[in-house]
Amino acid sequence: MRDEWITYPALKRMGADVLRERISESPEEAARWVEAGALNGLLNAQLAWGRMLVEGHGVPRDPKAGLRWFTVAASAGNLEGINMVGRCHELGWGTPIDRGEAARHYRQAAEGGHAWAQFNLATLLLHGSGVAPDRHEALRWYARAARGGNVKAMTMIGRYLELGWDRPARPDAALRWYRRGAAGEDYRGQFDYARLLLARTGDLAAALPWFARSVEAGVPAFCRQVAQGLREAPAPELRRLALRALERATESGDPADLRAYAAGLAEGLGGAPDAAAARAHFERARERETAPPASATPPAPARRRVSLKAKIRRLLDRLR
Repeated sequence: MRDEWITYPALKRMGADVLRERISESPEEAARWVEAGALNGLLNAQLAWGRMLVEGHGVPRDPKAGLRWFTVAASAGNLEGINMVGRCHELGWGTPIDRGEAARHYRQAAEGGHAWAQFNLATLLLHGSGVAPDRHEALRWYARAARGGNVKAMTMIGRYLELGWDRPARPDAALRWYRRGAAGEDYRGQFDYARLLLARTGDLAAALPWFARSVEAGVPAFCRQVAQGLREAPAPELRRLALRALERATESGDPADLRAYAAGLAEGLGGAPDAAAARAHFERARERETAPPASATPPAPARRRVSLKAKIRRLLDRLR
């Protein structure tokens, strides 16, 4: 039964609840069912299968194949598929990096109302990446993305208002937009809200939980930045968070991150120095540096820390 072809009628009969149970069994089992849905022409399964191939979830990583499935969905007019083709061109997943081509796909999906494509297009416009820089146009797309519920766009609007790009700074309005991004679980919004709240009110007790939430949710590169920003803070609570940020950064596996965390332990960044733990992490860094190189496999794409399994479940919820 395990190797039988999974037909479209079988997928439809199962319903979303049974499908969710099946794809929860293991990544490999998920891959089997999602691939079957994709091959049977189900758009949401095609998108999920493309993601699994790009990220190597339950199947060997194959960004080129992932791009092909996104293209199949895009050719049917699916806005998420068009956005993901743009993402592949922007980040070089299965194709050479071409940010001009990425912008073209983002704009197509953005004009159709896709909030993530609106955010992605705005970011290219902000930095002049693949397109002429245009902060005013970028803000317009961030605003549209925010109206569509994109919390990262809310944080970016806060940044516009705080820094006064092309207009007078409005820190009180920035604080409100940061608060919206933070409440929506954007870790950068949480950090910026805490930072500006502390600067404007001095209320460490109110800011501290938001700082902590940003550290726990952030990716390693972000945590490195947080540690750098908080390690010289006068409040010991913030210095302890800097140490926690250094610890979270070690999830990258980079020996430099292990050494930075070890140094923080040795100097007592979080309180009393911990020489034994510092030595252990310095040793881990040396082991990583002297280990034979792993087989050449492209790194998995860095994304917001949202479970790929959860994304796949949401896509397959609509298989009924």
